[in-house]
Amino acid sequence: MRSTDCGLAIADCGFDARPSNPQSAIRDPQLFAGALVLALLPSFARAQQPDSLPSDTLAPVVVTGVRLPTTRELARGLAGRTATLHAADLDARGVRSLADALEQLPGVTTSDELGAPGQLDVTLRGFQVSPTIGLPQGVTVYLDGVRVNEPDAHEVNFDLLPLEDVDHVDVTYGPSVLLGRNSLGAAVNLVTRRGAVPAEREVEVSGGSFGRYELKAHAGARRGMWDYYVGTRYEHEDGWRALTGSRTATLFGKLGVNSGAWDATLSYAGADNRIYQAGSLPESVYAAAPRTNFTPGDYFAPQAHLVTLNARRLVGRLQLALNGFGRALTTDQFNRNASPPDTRERNRERIGGGAVQVSGTVTLAGRPLRWLAGVDGAYQHTAVRLYAARPTRPDSLTESVRTNEVDLGAFVGANWPLAPALTATVAGRYDYIRVPFEDLLDSSQSGLNIFRRLSPRVGLTWSVGSGHELFWSVSRGFRAPALVEIGCADPAAACPLPFALGPDPALRPVLATTYESGWHFRGPGGHVDLSADAYWTDVSDDIFFVASTLTAGYFQNIGATRRAGIELAGQWEAGEVRLYANFGYTAATFRNAARLATPRDSAGETVLPGDVLPLVPDSRANAGISVPVLAGGTTGLSLRVGFDARYVGRQWLRGDEANATRRLPDYAAADASLLVEWKRFELRCMVRNVFDRRYASFGTFAENPLAAGTPVQRFLTPGLPRHLQLSVSTEF
Repeated sequence: MRSTDCGLAIADCGFDARPSNPQSAIRDPQLFAGALVLALLPSFARAQQPDSLPSDTLAPVVVTGVRLPTTRELARGLAGRTATLHAADLDARGVRSLADALEQLPGVTTSDELGAPGQLDVTLRGFQVSPTIGLPQGVTVYLDGVRVNEPDAHEVNFDLLPLEDVDHVDVTYGPSVLLGRNSLGAAVNLVTRRGAVPAEREVEVSGGSFGRYELKAHAGARRGMWDYYVGTRYEHEDGWRALTGSRTATLFGKLGVNSGAWDATLSYAGADNRIYQAGSLPESVYAAAPRTNFTPGDYFAPQAHLVTLNARRLVGRLQLALNGFGRALTTDQFNRNASPPDTRERNRERIGGGAVQVSGTVTLAGRPLRWLAGVDGAYQHTAVRLYAARPTRPDSLTESVRTNEVDLGAFVGANWPLAPALTATVAGRYDYIRVPFEDLLDSSQSGLNIFRRLSPRVGLTWSVGSGHELFWSVSRGFRAPALVEIGCADPAAACPLPFALGPDPALRPVLATTYESGWHFRGPGGHVDLSADAYWTDVSDDIFFVASTLTAGYFQNIGATRRAGIELAGQWEAGEVRLYANFGYTAATFRNAARLATPRDSAGETVLPGDVLPLVPDSRANAGISVPVLAGGTTGLSLRVGFDARYVGRQWLRGDEANATRRLPDYAAADASLLVEWKRFELRCMVRNVFDRRYASFGTFAENPLAAGTPVQRFLTPGLPRHLQLSVSTEF
């Protein structure tokens, strides 16, 4: 499982590096170069002008997956607040991962638990989504409608997502009834690019601080009813902290057809990465030498493949949408422990599934009723093997478990105008989840867990006029316990870390009920866009990872928690000038008393109603401006400058759920950018943390074996210092 170095969930605090270099399918730039050549080969679209589409074909669209509403009105009524990030927004900020991209939205905070900038944790409305196992994951992520939360612990490996090949990112706040389970705080769907007219081919080379360089290329076109897109990326960096180099290689391709009857795409996404992690540091080391790596040798090396088919067609007056996918993931994770042996985990996942959705419009009482209904399902084979790793002898197998999980769901939604300006929306989803647990070393430890749940949602949308809109909604979502949580849930038999898995007492699913109200205004011409939103989410049977000692722990239902807050967003555009500002306030609290273990005190701590959940800042704000300095004119040279700033409020450290110690200080940071365009060339300069502010984005407690008596101390992860990135790209 993914560890959090020197943290609460999986504490691995060692010191001696141990080389380990398993073979990788894409371990050097040569294969990237081959993919680059493929992307830049002269296409059939370049050889001659594209034919015009036949008049009877559907207009080309990006097929986003079947588990999404088919009308914008239905999306608003079901989801309350929604947000869309376009490729231009992502490129302008030079984002490296989905976590970076989401940080633009109000109330979203990132933290660096693993000491790897490409593997940040994201907190949205007090719910987390992270590559770290041991955290209660409350946000679901989809790629073209395919769920990419891993089945072992519902974590998301952001480094596997082809963000550079994304057309836009849709964010649906609150429990997303249509999208499926686990979307307590939000659901995020990445919609990938598709070939279009005119044909596009681009190459980009970039380099910057800490030995980072990146090569990217993509090409796409459409001719007649066929279209294609292919993109590839190779990134390498030495890392700003000691022994934290990384290599990321991705390949994405999509073939589409729009025959008039069918509009379909077949895509492939692959990734082969190796990321070394530094984790957090004792506070004294953080202050004196923040570039130190306390656990040298920790790494994560995944290989992933995803094939997705999305299709839709009109059948009479109905629209039929289909989705099918197959996904394979193999990971190798090495963690340094404070005392031998070290640990290695190897996971193998094979997932397949699909969905069918039908939608249409009927007339009811003289008004149009828009509806959709569908079913989806997935089969998930997950095998987890844990090893004790010693430098002087081969690894020894300590745990070997697997599951063949079956997920089935059915959903329905409809909206209907009660009056010309007032629309009601209802939706519901039923899920059946079967998680058998099989221990391959001890069959007596095998077991079975089954979860069933109906999740409803109702909403009202009132178009006030003059660009104003009000909405209200109430919804319920749930999160089924993951394989790791199910297998490590017995307080009387805490699991040695990473985890010793077995059929522990059954955990109850997490239930979240959200009440939401908001206002949205779009001014004439779209120059002004303003929104305000208030939400209240009551969570019952929340699952937390509790560390009974520094080397053992378990998952448990802890009763009730609550997330409540407000979100404000504004944007103004006039010509080429753009201003934006966002603010989010989140109150994430425990609502029941609970006795939790903590590394700070062997006797544990008592959490009281009103205590704040760790690593959820109460306030978060960001703002930015983008201004053209020089227009293209007769020379064709244009220049644009941008400035973005963010503020993150104070946060309690993980392991201080009782709020007994001092919090992480609040901090502010800013980024600056310069964009120069001339003919077919583009030069981009990004300076992150331009004022070189020093701050910690993550904190926890752990034993410090370097200090006398091995005391439990505060451990912090330093934020990135000022760094520069230059990129040059050209289209042809």
